[in-house]
Amino acid sequence: MEFKWHLLFGFVSSYILIQFFDFHLSTGLIIFLSSWMIDGDHYLWYAFETKNYNPLCAIKWYNESIPKWSSLTLKEREEFKRGIFIFHSIGFWVLLLILSFIHPVFLWILIGVAIHMSADLPHLIYRDESVYNKIFLTAVIRRNKNKKSFREL
Repeated sequence: MEFKWHLLFGFVSSYILIQFFDFHLSTGLIIFLSSWMIDGDHYLWYAFETKNYNPLCAIKWYNESIPKWSSLTLKEREEFKRGIFIFHSIGFWVLLLILSFIHPVFLWILIGVAIHMSADLPHLIYRDESVYNKIFLTAVIRRNKNKKSFREL
C-alpha cells in the first residue's frame, strides 16, 4: 500500500481512538506514528540489498519499481526475491506484545502496527500477493534462495 494511504489510515484511526475511545493525545500520536513508521523496514531492506543508504534513492526506486512489479504476472513474480520486512513480521509483533507487559508504550506501538497491517493485508490479497511473504521472515528467507534480485526488476 502506498505511503500516503498509510498516513491517512493511521491518522483517521488515531483520531477515532482519541475522539471516541478517550485515548490521550500522546497515546494517539504514538499509535499514529507507529502505524506508518513500520514501513521503515522497507528502507532498511533496500539499503541492505543495495548498500545505498540514501533514502531519496530508495523512494525513487520504489516509485519506479512498484508499477513494474504490478505489471508482472504471478508466475513472473515467482522468479524474484521478496523483501524481508522485519517490522511486518509476526516475531516483531510477539516482541512488542511481551514488551507491553513491561511498559504500555509498547502496547500502543503494537496497536499502531495492527492498524498498519489491517490496511496492508487486504491490499496484499487484492494484488494477489502472498500474506506469508510479508509476515513470516523464515518463509521469505527460505523462498528467496536461487531467486533473482529485485535490482534486476
